[in-house]
Amino acid sequence: MKLLLKTLGLLAASALLGACFGGADSTNSSSTSRVDLREAQANMVGVWSTAPYGPYPLGPLTQENTPLPGAPELASFPGDQAVNRSFRMIINPTLGGQAVRIRLSNLMGTQPVRFENISIAKGNPLLPNIDEATQVALTVNGRDFGVAMPGQELITDVVAFEFGAQEDLAVTFHVAGESGPMTWHAVSFGPQYISPHNSGDVTDDSVGTSFQQVSVGWFFISGLDAFNPEAKGAIVAIGDSITDGFMQVLNQRWTDRLATRLNAQNANVAVLNQGINSNTVTNARNGFAGPPLIERFQRDVLDRAGVKAVVIFEGTNDLGADVKAEPVIQAYRQLIQQARSSGLCVFMGTIPPRADVAFGWFPDGPTVKEPERQKINTWIRSTPLIDGVVDFDKVLAAPGTPLPNAALYIPDLLHPNSLGFTAMGDEVDIDAMLLRCNLN
Repeated sequence: MKLLLKTLGLLAASALLGACFGGADSTNSSSTSRVDLREAQANMVGVWSTAPYGPYPLGPLTQENTPLPGAPELASFPGDQAVNRSFRMIINPTLGGQAVRIRLSNLMGTQPVRFENISIAKGNPLLPNIDEATQVALTVNGRDFGVAMPGQELITDVVAFEFGAQEDLAVTFHVAGESGPMTWHAVSFGPQYISPHNSGDVTDDSVGTSFQQVSVGWFFISGLDAFNPEAKGAIVAIGDSITDGFMQVLNQRWTDRLATRLNAQNANVAVLNQGINSNTVTNARNGFAGPPLIERFQRDVLDRAGVKAVVIFEGTNDLGADVKAEPVIQAYRQLIQQARSSGLCVFMGTIPPRADVAFGWFPDGPTVKEPERQKINTWIRSTPLIDGVVDFDKVLAAPGTPLPNAALYIPDLLHPNSLGFTAMGDEVDIDAMLLRCNLN
């Protein structure tokens, strides 16, 4: 986490000069063209998402560290809750649109949370300023506030707002009063901005000077749905830290690469990332790792808007927790059945090689866990239950060996580096996926 915050601090410093000359780029301002909001409401597709869990501060990589001199203050939450303060969350949708709605989650809450003055605008990936000319208010049942009940997700009304694919957006909102336990996604691998404790509603600050605290976590926000008349649907990628994009800042995940490729050929298909660091398929872990895949599949896949396909890519943390192949495969069967029952196309990713010490592979990895990994991958490659395979094992292995290709990994030899993530995104057979999943 310390290395991640330093990297983000340096990136933010390099962006500061440009920010001094004005707000975020407004060359593609929000459209004033008329959008039929009734049509939009009936045809929404998820274009960005993150898997909620918690409550704060529960999650991986969340220890506090001293920021760089001159960097924003790290976010602090007395009593582990938000009290009368504002949030500006930066997101990067994988497909553009003409109208939007935002999802705010109180999944882990124990009391109602009141969100006020919710808005969306063109944003900045490194600083809290927004393009004020593009800022659009979001209502809930026509009101300028909404209340998310414990365990529930609040969805705003649909509003006209035009934006492009993979364009940085800022979602701003005020939490009135005390939030109680906060739902979040602990690691966005990018800076997120929050006003100080009990600082009030500063949502109209387009320059961003009121958002004095920084975090790498997404708080409350869980999704952006959009209307795009050309959209074919969305693909959900669900998995663990390798899908979440471990330590690869500013949208370098394999799912971002996949979205870039889809956009390059005008596929009009969104990619939703539902990875959680340390997550497991089975109940091998819980708490900081989020709910296991078998428990969150309905919420994080089937309940998203406009989903037509899912890529299931998870299991390495089960092996690290000494789970054998058969329980993982049995859970896969259940997930595939759930997806099929909802009419979804199913692709699966093979489990990549690993040689880490810190995360549970050694000392018995090569002799005990590796055979189980091979059993799982053999099943994935041969099962007739799915529509296709993305062979991440093949692309990340050292040629001719079952070992990780060190050139494609960070030094922990569990997580890919930026080259590895690019190779993973390139491994997806887009043409086959679009054809088999009726997305062409």
